[in-house]
Amino acid sequence: MKGMVLAGLMLPGICCAEIVIQGQVTDKLGEPVSKCDVYFNKSRWISDDSIHVRCDEKGRYEARIPAGLYNSMYVCDEDKYGKIALEFWGWNLNLMESQEIDAAFDTLEVFSLSAWSSNGGSNSMFASFRPMSLVKPGFSMKEINGEQAAVIDIAPELDSSSIRGFVDGKPVELLSYNWAYEKLNNCKGFPEKMDTPNGCYMPMVIAQFKKPKLGEGQHLLKVRLVDAKTQNLGEGITHFSSNSAGFGF
Repeated sequence: MKGMVLAGLMLPGICCAEIVIQGQVTDKLGEPVSKCDVYFNKSRWISDDSIHVRCDEKGRYEARIPAGLYNSMYVCDEDKYGKIALEFWGWNLNLMESQEIDAAFDTLEVFSLSAWSSNGGSNSMFASFRPMSLVKPGFSMKEINGEQAAVIDIAPELDSSSIRGFVDGKPVELLSYNWAYEKLNNCKGFPEKMDTPNGCYMPMVIAQFKKPKLGEGQHLLKVRLVDAKTQNLGEGITHFSSNSAGFGF
């Protein structure tokens, strides 16, 4: 990709500490993949300052990148992407020090994961994301906000056992989950015969987890999806920060 930063090199004019992000990439069975691509996207997905490394035959990767806030990272096999596999995603990552980030990818995707806390009324935290899979897209009209709107659906089959949350590597209890609709920027890819004056949407999930006791500072939420029908999986992560009382993100 034109202008992309090679791993371990700095862009001219940028002066900041270099850190090392490393980890192992596995498949749905927990076995190391023999080939994968890892991208770190500082400003957006994907841009001229994105950094690309590849894993070795044991699924290990190592990236030397400037410390800072990153819009996203993603892991995939570019040769298989969109054909027999999707991506692992990391969102809103605060990469200020060297660390290990393991990843797993299969045929599902946890896209645009965000996390926030209930600051009163329930001891819980929430995660929103767009669940996607390799199923053939389904198009339909749904009533959204009191109006008929066009929907494209590539979500996997989910039930209460399909959504698994982890904070700093420890499981957290899923309390509830609900489907919602995310309005898209445009209706590209929708059939021309569909009526789209009220916009186009995709399904998204809002999941409520029991909030663990959190110390002050940065934490990592991982959401793992397992298709209730196929048992295929997808993973996503995001960073969030907590104050000394366990609130504030």
